Amino acid sequence: MKPTHIVLATLALLGAAVTTAHADEMFKPRPTLAPERKADQYTVQVETSVPNPCYAAGAVRPGPPPSVRIAADAVPLRVMLRKRGGMCAQVVSQVRHLHRHVKLGGKTGKTKVLVFAMLDGKVVGTASVDLPTKTPPPLAVTTSDWYAWVNKMPPGPASFHVTGLVKVPTPGYDVKLVPASPQGINPKELILDLVVTPRPGAWPQVVTPMSVRFDKPDDGTYTGVLIREPDGDGAHVQVDEVH
Repeated sequence: MKPTHIVLATLALLGAAVTTAHADEMFKPRPTLAPERKADQYTVQVETSVPNPCYAAGAVRPGPPPSVRIAADAVPLRVMLRKRGGMCAQVVSQVRHLHRHVKLGGKTGKTKVLVFAMLDGKVVGTASVDLPTKTPPPLAVTTSDWYAWVNKMPPGPASFHVTGLVKVPTPGYDVKLVPASPQGINPKELILDLVVTPRPGAWPQVVTPMSVRFDKPDDGTYTGVLIREPDGDGAHVQVDEVH
């Protein structure tokens, strides 16, 4: 066997092993979204695994393949794959497509991009990518008048209490204090999270003060309390004893 044939045979064997290892991913597009400067507009980047370097990227065409029905909230794209003739080492390669100015979210009603990998007019792979969920910023609240104490007045038993005042943007919120999980490294300090939950319905935009309270039986553990607010601020108070 000629040296050239030996090299080609070796590449073919190596490529076959790689192709087998990734058989479930072959021709399956992997789309990602990159936001553009204009609101609700994205660039779609698609990477597709192919069996060898003889495959290349063709055009990107909007719309689904013939006779394929899609959901109303999806933007369909077809990424074309081309295969050129000649001898190619059977080594898994990547074909990349780029498609700009895809409108998602907002008033479009579109929440995902559905990608069809096409070869010789046939669908060889499909995948989708969802519009990233926009997390609303944490609610900014103002707190004051925090007080923590242990009530040891007779007849007992002793009890532990924390109270404070929370100002919220409207009356349409509920507030409560819950023990954080996990707690911190100091066993003498109790960490409480201030949880602010919106109520359903429309509410007037009037800053509203609300009292909040936390009660538990006292076990003599805590000498301080850290209250963590939703926007990342916090308040620390020492625990008093009332006899």
